[in-house]
Formats: sequence, structure tokens, C-alpha cells
Amino acid sequence: MAQAVGLGAALTYLTSIGMENIHRHEEKLTSYLLQGLSSINGLRIIGPTTTELRGGTVSFTIGDIHPHDVGQFLDNQGIAVRTGHHCAWPLTRKLGVAATTRASVYLYNTTEDLDALIEGVQGAQKYFGR
Repeated sequence: MAQAVGLGAALTYLTSIGMENIHRHEEKLTSYLLQGLSSINGLRIIGPTTTELRGGTVSFTIGDIHPHDVGQFLDNQGIAVRTGHHCAWPLTRKLGVAATTRASVYLYNTTEDLDALIEGVQGAQKYFGR
């Protein structure tokens, strides 16, 4: 029963904000993130580099730095990302990458969060000597 009440509250909350408003916010943040990550030398964005045909996630690699090392470095900075194959091992293999680092944005994120991520990625490059 608690789950149904929680689901109802979540739907009421999201409806009060408006799904189109949430989509616009997510698209704005994704665009901001793509621009910021694109400015980092040696970083490869996996997938489209515009918000068309892309949701609120961005997967990337940084030269020969293993994504798990990037993820641990960012975690130590208080920045949450996911690393690995993301249930898409055949695709990562086809793309020729061992794994990726994946950042996600949503309603609760801000551009300040993304600035911290971008600075964290640059910090990881320096830390690992790249």
C-alpha cells in the first residue's frame, strides 16, 4: 500500500511541475553538459553531441584513463556518475571502448552541479597525468 501512496504523490508532484517543463529543463542541462564536456581535450562523447535523439545521459571516455578510475576520482569529490558497460556490452565492444563514464541529469540538477562535474573531469585528467 505504501508504494501506491508514494507513486501517487510522485505523480502529483511531477504533474504540478509539468512534464514539458521537466523535459525543457533536462534538455537545457544536457546541452550545457555536452558543451562543457566537448571543451575538454582528450574527452570523447559517446553518441550524439546535440540534444536531438539524446535523453538526459551522457557517456564519455577520457583518453586511456579507465572509466572506473574516473568514477572513483569523481566519487571522492562528491560527484555521482556510473561507469562500466551500462548493460550495453555488445555496443561498447562495437564502439571499441572498454567501458564509459556516464553522467545523468534530471529535474533536481543545476548548472552548478554540471560545472562541478566538468571541473572534476578536468581534475581527473590532471590527477592521472593526462
